[in-house]
Amino acid sequence: MKTGLIIQGGLDLTEASDYNPWEHMKWELDLDSFEFIISAFEEYNRESSSDWLWPEDIEEISMSMKSEGDLTSAQKSVWINFAKSICESDSISISENTFTIIGKHGSKFTFDASLEFSRWLAPNSLSSHEIGLSNLKRGVRNKYILGDYMANLEASSASWKIETGSEYDGLGFQSFPEHMSSLELKEYEAYSTHIFPSGDTFIESISLMINQLLEDEDIWDILHQQEVDRRKFNEEYDRKWPNGRPDDWMYL
Repeated sequence: MKTGLIIQGGLDLTEASDYNPWEHMKWELDLDSFEFIISAFEEYNRESSSDWLWPEDIEEISMSMKSEGDLTSAQKSVWINFAKSICESDSISISENTFTIIGKHGSKFTFDASLEFSRWLAPNSLSSHEIGLSNLKRGVRNKYILGDYMANLEASSASWKIETGSEYDGLGFQSFPEHMSSLELKEYEAYSTHIFPSGDTFIESISLMINQLLEDEDIWDILHQQEVDRRKFNEEYDRKWPNGRPDDWMYL
């Protein structure tokens, strides 16, 4: 294949090959969606016999890839590894910007992710928080405009939240899975499932989180510790203000 007779889009093609990756891109999708970008990497490298290559001009087609600035060679390598690992995994699926991850113990996790805003949040909620997310990205508080202020608060609260498929008790709590039976607590607040970024860039952070979701153990330790901390905070709150927090609590 690599005869160098024809070079198109960064791939060496022979005259006998009729494969053109650009003809197989999912152009009907939002060009800034994760589904389009990951599928572009896959199509571009479908006939690659070695390491995956960077799709030529993909960051100009999907401009949100440069939301954190121009990509360095190291960042492109992270992107390539990220896309390759997703395409090669049967446990990861993407629909537009909604990820579904099946962990090795059978746990199901879902979340939306946005390159434009460099955040993930609960599944199928991205469109409802676009105003608030845009304000947060631009540092616009608009606290005197009630609609914008509430949108900012809601977007901030929704950021970094994932959805777990654990059993729900109908009272706001979910059960930790059976394979984590050694955990002290057996339930966690369903709303409090935030996994905060830990990488230097958004793609590094989402890659690390997805690996934790696939591993299906450390992620539960994180959620368990958050639940322990949440309950401790509530106990201290009730002890300090058994009749409710006073208006001047910050000065006490």
